[in-house]
Amino acid sequence: MKKVEAEVRKERFPEVDFALKRIGVPGLTVAEEQRAGRGMWSYPVESVKHVILTVVVDDDAVSKVVESIRGSAHTGSWGDGRIAVSTVDDAFDIGSGRSDRNELTMPALSS
Repeated sequence: MKKVEAEVRKERFPEVDFALKRIGVPGLTVAEEQRAGRGMWSYPVESVKHVILTVVVDDDAVSKVVESIRGSAHTGSWGDGRIAVSTVDDAFDIGSGRSDRNELTMPALSS
């Protein structure tokens, strides 16, 4: 399993959400982000508001999810965001304490 975390412009979220629904992503976690850039490419925090999207998918669905986010979040200007993909080794149900990979996986994505 892979976790896809995407930082996208807040105003692009509706397009990204729709694109993910269109390929069959049943749900995602969304959190507003406040960040302060460092170094020569830093911009004021107020300049571009972002949200962080998190979705866990099977390995074979990663490229479809990443391309869907890239295509729908892209504006061609600075501050469009970034996508990180990491490996998920296991998932646990808090209530039962059992390991449950099914808790995070989603149905096969449509074409």
